[in-house]
Amino acid sequence: MEIKSSYEIDSYKKINMIFIVIIMFIFFYCFIVPFLGFGFPSSCEGMPLSYCKSRGLTRAFSQILRFNFSEAIAYNPYSIKIFLFFLIQLATRFVINKIIRLSNLKRILTCDIFFSVVFFIFSFYNLVVM
Repeated sequence: MEIKSSYEIDSYKKINMIFIVIIMFIFFYCFIVPFLGFGFPSSCEGMPLSYCKSRGLTRAFSQILRFNFSEAIAYNPYSIKIFLFFLIQLATRFVINKIIRLSNLKRILTCDIFFSVVFFIFSFYNLVVM
């Protein structure tokens, strides 16, 4: 039983580390893209915001990382909520990897799933509802 639980904790920590790397890459890419002079073109450039609510998120994230919040809102009005989702998820992944033990595995998993789903719905609600 303990071997299985230890394996579950190791697997969960690996998944958290993958999420940490992905989120940090997103932040790094958004920070460095203005210096590179190129980026991926948006497939919905020129469309109204009501049809393409994700337009300008990379530019908005770049501005948020530079603490230009008014510029970020100008690029995408939902950007701060979405950025906070990723930032809080990054911090949560670090914290969970530090505090997880065999004795609290199920409780942490349940809380993590519940918190992440609720915060995801809150953060991305405006992007999926027409």
